[in-house]
Amino acid sequence: MIKERTSILALAGYLLATIFSFVPQAQACFDLTVRDAAFDQPRDMHLLGVIAPAGDPAGEEIYLRLEEWLDGSGQNLNIELQRVDTENPDTPWEDYGIPSAPPAVPVVVLAGRGSAALGRSNFVVDHWEPAPGNRDLDALKSSPAREAIRNQAGHRLAVLVHVPASDNRGGAAEDAIDSVVRAWSKREPLGVGLVRVDRSDKREKLLLSFMGVRKTGPDWVGVVFGRGKLMPPLKGEEITGENLNSSLETLIGECSCLQSPTALGIDLPLDWDKACDESVVALRSTDILAGSIAGAGGDILAPALWTLAGLVVLIGLATTWIVKSKKREF
Repeated sequence: MIKERTSILALAGYLLATIFSFVPQAQACFDLTVRDAAFDQPRDMHLLGVIAPAGDPAGEEIYLRLEEWLDGSGQNLNIELQRVDTENPDTPWEDYGIPSAPPAVPVVVLAGRGSAALGRSNFVVDHWEPAPGNRDLDALKSSPAREAIRNQAGHRLAVLVHVPASDNRGGAAEDAIDSVVRAWSKREPLGVGLVRVDRSDKREKLLLSFMGVRKTGPDWVGVVFGRGKLMPPLKGEEITGENLNSSLETLIGECSCLQSPTALGIDLPLDWDKACDESVVALRSTDILAGSIAGAGGDILAPALWTLAGLVVLIGLATTWIVKSKKREF
C-alpha cells in the first residue's frame, strides 16, 4: 500500500509542478486579444554599443557616462548598453548591423534588433563619433512623434503612424487611412489612433531611421500597438483600407502560440514606464491580464487553482480506493 500511495503522490507532484510551470508562460496569452497580450510581454531590447579597444580610456569614459544616463534619465528605454572590443576576433559584428570593426574608434552605435516579421536582421539606427552629446541623448530618449505614440497606445486598439509621400501626391493613401480611423472609432470603443510624421523633421531622425523611412519616397504607414510594437509597414499603393483592416483584425483576435504579439513585429525605442502600464485600458472587459490594466477582471491563476482542486479530489479518491482494495485482500 505504501508503494502505491508513494506512486500517487509522485504523480501528483509531477502534475502540480507541470501546471505551475505552465502558468507564467500562459499568462500573456490566456483569454486575451493579441493587442492586450502585448502589454504583458517583454519588450525587444535594442543595442547601444560602445566600440573601442579593451582598456581604451576614452572608450571606458564614454561607457561609464552612457551607463549613468541609462540608469537615470534613460532607464525606461528598451535599450541595452554593451562594451564592444575591436581587438576581440570573436566579436559578433552582425549584432550591431555592421560587417566588421569601424575604421575610427571610439564610436557608439545604436543597433535595432532584427525581426522576422519585418524581414530584417540587426541594423544600424544611428551612430555617433566618438559619442552622443546631451542633445543626442535627449533625441534618443524621445521625440514628439514617439511621445504621441506612447500617449495613445494604451488607450487605443492601435496607432497608425503615417509618413506622407515626399512628393505630396499621397491623397489616396491619406483618404484610406482617415477612413479606416473613422470606421474603427465606430466599431471599437477604443478606436484607432493616428500620428503623422514629416520625413524632413530632424527631431524624428531616429524614429524614421528605425522604421526604414528614407528622405524621399511614397506614403508609408505602420500599425503600432502595445508598448510600441511596429507591424510590417505598407507603402504607396499597398496602403488600402483592406490591407489596414487586415492588420487591425489580427489585433482583436485571440492570442495564441500561433498568433502572438512577439511574432507580429518589433518594438520601437520608446520611453515606457510603470505609469504607462497602469494607465492601459483593456480592449475587452472580460480579458484577464497579469498586470494592472484598467477594465480587466479575474485572476490568471483561477483556472490553475480549479485544476489543482480537481487533482486533489482525484488523488483522494484513488488513495481511498487503494486502501479499501488492500483491506479486502486481507
